[in-house]
Amino acid sequence: MKEKTPQGRSMVMAIVSTSQDKTPKGLKESGKPTVLIESGIHPGEVNGKDAGLMFLRDLTVANKYPNLLKKVNLLFIPSVNPDGDMRRSRYSRINQNGPDLTGWRLNANNLNLNRDFTKLDSAEIRNVVNVLDTWNPDFFMDVHSTDGINYQYDVTYCDNGQGWSPAAKAWMDKKMTPRVYKELKAMGHILNVCISANDNNDLSKGYYPYASDLARFSNQYGDIRGIPSILVELHALKPYKQQVLGNYVLYKAILESVAADPKGLKEAAERDQALRPTNTTLTWKTPDKVPEVQFKGVSYTTESSPLTGEEVVLWSNKPQTYKVPLTAQSEPELIVKRPKAYVIPAQWQTVIKRLKAHGIKMTTFKQPTTLDVVVYRMKDIRLGSGFEPDRVGGAKLPGYEGRLLIKGTPVPEKRRVTYPAGSVEVPTDQRLGTLAMNLLEPRSPDSFLQWGLFNSMMTIGEEPEIYVMEPMARAMLAQDPKLAAAFKAKLKSDKAFANDPHARLMWFFEHTPYIDKNRYLYPVGVIPGKSTS
Repeated sequence: MKEKTPQGRSMVMAIVSTSQDKTPKGLKESGKPTVLIESGIHPGEVNGKDAGLMFLRDLTVANKYPNLLKKVNLLFIPSVNPDGDMRRSRYSRINQNGPDLTGWRLNANNLNLNRDFTKLDSAEIRNVVNVLDTWNPDFFMDVHSTDGINYQYDVTYCDNGQGWSPAAKAWMDKKMTPRVYKELKAMGHILNVCISANDNNDLSKGYYPYASDLARFSNQYGDIRGIPSILVELHALKPYKQQVLGNYVLYKAILESVAADPKGLKEAAERDQALRPTNTTLTWKTPDKVPEVQFKGVSYTTESSPLTGEEVVLWSNKPQTYKVPLTAQSEPELIVKRPKAYVIPAQWQTVIKRLKAHGIKMTTFKQPTTLDVVVYRMKDIRLGSGFEPDRVGGAKLPGYEGRLLIKGTPVPEKRRVTYPAGSVEVPTDQRLGTLAMNLLEPRSPDSFLQWGLFNSMMTIGEEPEIYVMEPMARAMLAQDPKLAAAFKAKLKSDKAFANDPHARLMWFFEHTPYIDKNRYLYPVGVIPGKSTS
């Protein structure tokens, strides 16, 4: 692949096809759908790699399924995280039942690669995104082992629910899932959607199926690109042989489903990729009313730990069925009016390069260009937070995935801005327009702003000395009755402000012409209006 890992290793991908021309162009011209499977993004969760290598053997040299490759092409990345894969130990995966040796969850820079699909900090995920962009597969699956609770299911997988690709969701629900469930059930496996318990100690609170989630995750990222995508989770507490064999038969069933209806799959993807919703949903939430479902769990008890004083769960292996709420995120939450385009100033090359790495189309200004745009000034700036709970207090610094995340309230301002040559305009009327919105809208939790790529803008570079500002402020009070009234009102309404001498002086500084007009400014411009190519 294009880039080496941080420790200098190469990432490899198997191209399995009867086509003589095994290039992206050749696979496309073969007329057969292409499935991309990646495994080993978390190398401790190794069943996907072992199952994949077995499946490749049986597809090729063993020729066990001679008709399958006549109908489908396969791309297989055995290890998305080779550096973590080679950090092998018996002690890499405390929550998993085998194998004896596994790799480490994070890459050599200590990044969780399945949180990197939007920010693209890692060479490994830039490589995967390049594969998605260059080969444009018809189906994408990312393979893992579970964390969390115990239950009867050994194979779980999930799509992105309400997400960004509704036609793909409908195709999977109608054409793929019934077939896959039937085939695996006949082989003795128990399937379900992915399971993340809302409370590991109390099943009555139900579970969340990883649907309509953030684009930083693999299958959600595939979904926002308009590629039918699933996340696979094999139950880590089942015997390792069962995990591998469950994954093997899932691979076969998925490829057979794709091969059985290539036309329907392609048409679904084309409908999703053509979507340009005027009001675009960027995040979803759990509705007030959720369905209850039958859950094939195991019986359990809780007891007070003599070590911590907290309640701990004790799982049995005795099957027990529960009726629990399924708390899927199915209700739109953050809805943004689709703009015509975004404009990124030339000095933000780190952002422009990441947009290009995603495959997002843009126009580069060859000379200074003046535009009427909307920009956002951030108010109430504060530290953001990540996704995972800090279960045992391991985080010693604020931040998440090596970045200092921020939150705030974006306040729009209309401006006429002259952008230097090298600036870019990113239209939203393109296949990846919704992805561009996800990365550039300031309220999006996966925006480059919230990931901390613009943190240098969230400050004031020039402040007054007290001995200069204090007499100037007194003179301003004496000369401007409206300003004096506003200051008194601020003192009365904001006790924290009233008790902070520095904040008082800064308030006056902000009412002088010396204040930086670009303070706390998110520098990406928005061109409003109907998106047009």
